[in-house]
Amino acid sequence: MSLRNFSVQRPGGTQLLRGYLFLGSSLLVALVFIYTNRVVHKLDEQANALSTVFARFCAAATIPASKDEEIKRIYGEVIRSITFPVVVTDVYGRPYAWAGIGIDVDAVSEEEAARMDPKSPPEGPLSEIARIVRELDEINPPIPMVAPGGTAELGKVHYGESRIVKEMRWVPLIELGAVFLFMGFGYLGFRSLKVSEQRFIWVGMAKETAHQLGTPISSLLGWLEVIKDRAEETEKSQTAVQIDRTLFEQLVDEMESDVERLQKVACRFGNIGSMPNLQPQDVVPVVRGTVEYFRKRLPRVAHEVQIVEEYEPVPLLNFNRELMEWAMENVLKNSFDAAESSGGRIEVRVWRNPEQETVELTFYDSGRGMTASEQQKAFMPGFSTKERGWGLGLTLAKRIIEEYHGGKIWIKSSEPGKGTLVVISFPV
Repeated sequence: MSLRNFSVQRPGGTQLLRGYLFLGSSLLVALVFIYTNRVVHKLDEQANALSTVFARFCAAATIPASKDEEIKRIYGEVIRSITFPVVVTDVYGRPYAWAGIGIDVDAVSEEEAARMDPKSPPEGPLSEIARIVRELDEINPPIPMVAPGGTAELGKVHYGESRIVKEMRWVPLIELGAVFLFMGFGYLGFRSLKVSEQRFIWVGMAKETAHQLGTPISSLLGWLEVIKDRAEETEKSQTAVQIDRTLFEQLVDEMESDVERLQKVACRFGNIGSMPNLQPQDVVPVVRGTVEYFRKRLPRVAHEVQIVEEYEPVPLLNFNRELMEWAMENVLKNSFDAAESSGGRIEVRVWRNPEQETVELTFYDSGRGMTASEQQKAFMPGFSTKERGWGLGLTLAKRIIEEYHGGKIWIKSSEPGKGTLVVISFPV
């Protein structure tokens, strides 16, 4: 009896994907930050170059502008078209042209500027211009104006940063603020998800505990009722309780089985809360025993379910038997639930993958299958495709397989109406 030959590859881990996303985001932020600083630096260079050209223009036009009204008009228009703050002063430091400093050119007459004492400017626009000149000189050193072909200084050009340069300087800080804000919201969202996940886990664990303990406890209570019935039968005669030997042996066997089941449940929950003891063992008997455990349920289901098993010799694995049985039960339970709904086929295979150097366990069912969205959420606490599902089975299986045994579990393939293939892989 052969199984379909599935080719299984191990997927990249979620942690690896998160690492790539973090590195990618960090790289993107760094590139944007570098690019913004580069743009600001280029704007600074352009402003300096423009200021130098403007200073030369002022030096060349200062003398002609004082003699020719047309040149003076052009000179004024050029200054007014400057997009960054600039003040042109004469050799004594008296301003006679400015732009972009928030003071109208007509606010000061030429006569007032000519009479101004640079060391003690009068209150008003001239005093404000003198203050602005000092601020501009702190930003950039003034550029001296020298007439072409000469060495004598005619004045100085005082300039600052344009509005766009100032705004661009804030961009990196805004970007960093946005990144930190995004990280803050991301952290809060992640924390909220973790709290929600923990809530689902606790609720699911409580239900799982009730489910695990319910069957053996109910069985023990039933056998106690049998003993009580026998006791009531002999109560009137006040004789010793008489129990048929066959019934007595059945009572002992069944109660021992139930007690062993309770011990196994206690051991499982004890191991899930701490690092379990791992021993080299053969995983095939664990899988085969779990299949047999579920096979006993088949006569009671409405639809016939066919189980196909294939076990190949595989190397020993280090695992905790109690936890591994629990993980296998949770995975197989999903397969049986899916197959029971309409009848179908379950295929279980244990084999060694020589290409990946792994021991792989595959569980296929021809049940309802899952959509792509359901596959992404299949291992999340609280998610279930069943109406009364608790959404903890695959979550527990993933924790047991990956965190305690260093393996991997994932959904290899699934499609609505075509079944599901779950793969568990352990490194050799």
